[in-house]
Amino acid sequence: MKALLTTAAIAALMLGTVTAANAGRAYVGTYTADPSDPRSAATSHGEGIYLLNIDDATGAPSAPKLVAKMLSPSWITLSADHRFLYAVSEVASYGNDKHGSVTAFAVEANGTLKQLNTLDSGGAIPCFISVHPSGKFVMIANYTGGSYEIVRLKPDGSLGEITDVVKPSGPLSPATANDTQPGQFAGSSHENSRGHMIGPDRSGQYVIGDDAGRDQIFVWTLDQASGKLKDVSVSKSLPGSAPRHFVFSHDGKTMYQLQEQDSRLATYDFAGGKLTAKGATVFALPKGYQGSNTGSELRLDDAGKHLYFGNRTYDGIATFAIGADGPTLVGNVHTEGNNPRSLTLSPDGKFLYSLNQGANNIVTFRIGANGVPKATGSYLALGTPAVMVFLP
Repeated sequence: MKALLTTAAIAALMLGTVTAANAGRAYVGTYTADPSDPRSAATSHGEGIYLLNIDDATGAPSAPKLVAKMLSPSWITLSADHRFLYAVSEVASYGNDKHGSVTAFAVEANGTLKQLNTLDSGGAIPCFISVHPSGKFVMIANYTGGSYEIVRLKPDGSLGEITDVVKPSGPLSPATANDTQPGQFAGSSHENSRGHMIGPDRSGQYVIGDDAGRDQIFVWTLDQASGKLKDVSVSKSLPGSAPRHFVFSHDGKTMYQLQEQDSRLATYDFAGGKLTAKGATVFALPKGYQGSNTGSELRLDDAGKHLYFGNRTYDGIATFAIGADGPTLVGNVHTEGNNPRSLTLSPDGKFLYSLNQGANNIVTFRIGANGVPKATGSYLALGTPAVMVFLP
């Protein structure tokens, strides 16, 4: 005689929530066609934000479910309590100023998203958003707009007032760094400031911004009353290197910086809101590699022992082991698809995911005992995936 399903099990099936075999959930933001740019339909195939169930044993994601239809949510983030999701629309067509936009969503129990409101992002082509550790603000980096915006959050999770927009200035840099490898024709844009990332340090006391256009790394504090960014320090990376994404060591004393154009990992000591370069940068491609490449994403594992560096055109994941003398390159594996826009680690640290924008797929890798990822053979077709965030 077949066992009867419990009420809870029936409810889970009806809501599409996870079972024991699917213990994780994740959201994926994608690039979409923009009606204001007919050419985008040829290269952008997503429809918005998707929800995936993740198999706990294999790491394989389920078929995607569209939970928010919107223009190019290329970066998304969750509030600390996971009740709200915030997404940028990487466009230059919003409002009279032709900027991008930022949208707030409430996360429902079954993982669906309820849109709360949308605001101007403070510049064109926003490509990064994070929540300030206070939980009171979201912080946005605008790429071609070359600016950083701060938005106060309301108690209901929706977007409130825009409290600050910072637009850096200064001398322009060359399109390529002088330490780039032979055959590099993938120059990074240096016609203006290029806001590529904004996020907190480990203490939550400081806010850091990467300017990949003028090769600057800013450190600010965020005044809780006014919502204004206050200058603390600014550091220059090698001209043309294009600082793109950073992560901090678990003790907060070291910052690792991915340089997009010369495909190198830089290490900085961090103290009192100031960065001090530490040692030489490390090449993220195989020794002797020649040809084009740009770095994309940088991730640190929960143990604080390995860094993962995404490479585009070469289409690989570089693994760095962190030792007493700094990071050492210990492996490069193919992403099983071209143009990896970002990388994501599962909360349990067992799996890594490559979001291959050009190949229109998400590929699952299992992290080996040596820290180097190995492809599991799991491929998920999804139009131009950009970013993946786990929902506990």
